[in-house]
Amino acid sequence: MAKRSGRSGRLQRDRANLLPKPYPVLARSFAPTDVLSPEELERIHDASMTILEEFGVQFRDRQAIEFWRQLGVKTDGEMVFLDRNLVMELVSKAPANFKLSSPNPERDVEIGGAHTAFAPMVGAPFVRDLDGVRRNSTLADLDNFNRLSELLPCMHITSSTICEPMDIAVPHRHLDMNYSSLTLTDLPFFGGTTTVIAAEDSIAMAQITHGEDFIANKAYIIGHVSANSPKLWDEVPLRVALVYAAANQPVMLSPFALAAANTPADIAAAVAQINAEALAGIAYIQANYPGTKTIYGNYIAAVSLQSGAPMAATPEVSLITLAIGQLCRKYRLPWRTTGSQASSKSFDAQSGFESATSTSTALYAGANVILHSAGWDESGLVICYAKFVADAEQNEFVYRLGRGISFDRFEEAINEVNQIAPGGHYLGTEFTRKYFKDAFCIPKLLDHTSFEQWRENGAKDMCERSIERAKEMLAKYVQPVRDQGALAALDEFVARRKREISPSLE
Repeated sequence: MAKRSGRSGRLQRDRANLLPKPYPVLARSFAPTDVLSPEELERIHDASMTILEEFGVQFRDRQAIEFWRQLGVKTDGEMVFLDRNLVMELVSKAPANFKLSSPNPERDVEIGGAHTAFAPMVGAPFVRDLDGVRRNSTLADLDNFNRLSELLPCMHITSSTICEPMDIAVPHRHLDMNYSSLTLTDLPFFGGTTTVIAAEDSIAMAQITHGEDFIANKAYIIGHVSANSPKLWDEVPLRVALVYAAANQPVMLSPFALAAANTPADIAAAVAQINAEALAGIAYIQANYPGTKTIYGNYIAAVSLQSGAPMAATPEVSLITLAIGQLCRKYRLPWRTTGSQASSKSFDAQSGFESATSTSTALYAGANVILHSAGWDESGLVICYAKFVADAEQNEFVYRLGRGISFDRFEEAINEVNQIAPGGHYLGTEFTRKYFKDAFCIPKLLDHTSFEQWRENGAKDMCERSIERAKEMLAKYVQPVRDQGALAALDEFVARRKREISPSLE
């Protein structure tokens, strides 16, 4: 055992020397933007409480209805009418801050407060691959995106569902998807949530890989479930959330809001409805398992009233995101929103504009987790290899922006001003030579050469350069070291569950 442990330690150290040093979670240096006045904030809060008390939220789950009844909550069939005081009491039980732990402590993630963590997109059934071809995503693609997530210094969380492996039978997918995250990355990750079985298997696989004590005592695998707006929590997400909460793992509860389609065509009213839905779910989890590490989820897109298609990064979407952030600060709840969200059908200027707006808004709104922060195109139907690494570089820029202005070298730099004659330059000074590597962000993918240099280098556009970068990174990937006994047990678990679970959907 000692020999194995020593060899494992050496392999981990060798691997760490080969890979880029990860960025710690961003600690923002400036206050988030408040888009609502105190009076407007209270008006929206009060409207949310009215929705919960008087209009009601549907819990399409007999177990949940019975639970609420036993707490003395008014119900009418599947409709639940939650008293505002009870909601606020339950929501207050959720911790304002917590840590997501990694098997590698360097990859631990602080959630809440002034911290912002980045996570890749999730759920794409299609991929735009390294040849630029749009096709069904596969398990090999999921493996690649987990590898890239592990390599990207500004990616803090990954997911078992970055893309859907369409080459795996649906009932078996969660097993291969979890296996990918557990073996190819050291990052905390989003586990399976499509069924209660998927949730239970996700927890079991994490316990096998890292030990039951690790999972019992540390937050590591997130259960992300969504409400069906307007005003509906279904049985499966509610019961899945309870599986994660019972295992002492974090739960993220996200209303799936398409503004003007399943919310009113009004910004303030949409915020009030989304807020009521999120608080209803959080209250339910806290009522069952007080103190559960909970993340208020915010996914929002607008719907074109001309075509019915979802639209990313419109002004209304940004305003809703900013308002949700302000409400979460009021409730002292960690929260997430969406970054790099794009409706474009290719990795083009529209894709870049939409992504830049989404990610910048998330930063200024003070999001604690920016989900979908790399690769998202075609309203989430497509994950693009080129966009994945390009978005990740933009996240590094946003990270640097969020750190704000440092005064660590201020006096030393001011002294440089005295050393330079009027009309001179700082390009060769001792200070510049000493600090140039980290004084300013130096992009790898954005091209700032002259036209002649660019042409001499092959006249490659952003997409071509990004694909080359993705290929280079994948060639350098080194897998995390795992205990061989745990891997053998994990392999046996996956094989056994595939025998036990029918691959047919019937």
